[in-house]
Parts: sequence; structure tokens; C-alpha cells
Amino acid sequence: MFFADAPPPPANDAARSAVVCVKAEGRRPLQFSGKLEGKRPQPGAFDLPLKPGVEQCNNLLRSKIATWTLTVNTPGFTPCRLPAPEFGQRVVYSAKASARGLSCAPIHKSPIGTWKK
Repeated sequence: MFFADAPPPPANDAARSAVVCVKAEGRRPLQFSGKLEGKRPQPGAFDLPLKPGVEQCNNLLRSKIATWTLTVNTPGFTPCRLPAPEFGQRVVYSAKASARGLSCAPIHKSPIGTWKK
């Protein structure tokens, strides 16, 4: 009697996506935007308003032909460019507009899914 090989494990969906969250601080209205930059127009662009003290998150899907450009902006300030996270990761940034300008900084990073690295 022969036994068939076990089926291969399912592909890790977490490795095909990333989660980016931005938490606004202060009173000024901020926007969290992202789009895939490639040779052709790509789907997935977003422009989300940020509320003070609330994390606004968005899932990013991996693309083989384009890269994510992420920004936080508000009128009258130079936008913050956020580095796209590694896929399989969840990154939280803080964003604040003050007299010194708009500042953004990473505050938390963790793996997506049940397996911790």
C-alpha cells in the first residue's frame, strides 16, 4: 500500500500583504495617502482622513511591477513620506503638525499572523 505525499502547506498570505497604520496627533486635519507607482496606472490608491488619537490603517498588497508611495499631508506643510513596510509586517506611524512642520515617525512594528518572529 502506498501513501500519497501530504499536500504542500498553503502559501502564507501574510507575506503577500502589509498593514500600515497612522495615528494623528494634534488638532490639524491630516490625510493619509498611498498609491502604487509603476510604469502603468495601478489599482489600490487611497486617500484617508486622519482623526486625532485614532489609528487609520490600510492593507497594502504586494506588486511585482510597482512600489508603494505613502504620504501624510495637510495644507501648508511639506508632506511626510512614509517608507513602505516589509510585507508580512504591520507598522504604526505617528503624525503631527506643529509650528516646526509636519513630522512622522514609526512607533510600532509587528509581524502579521499567528507566527511571531
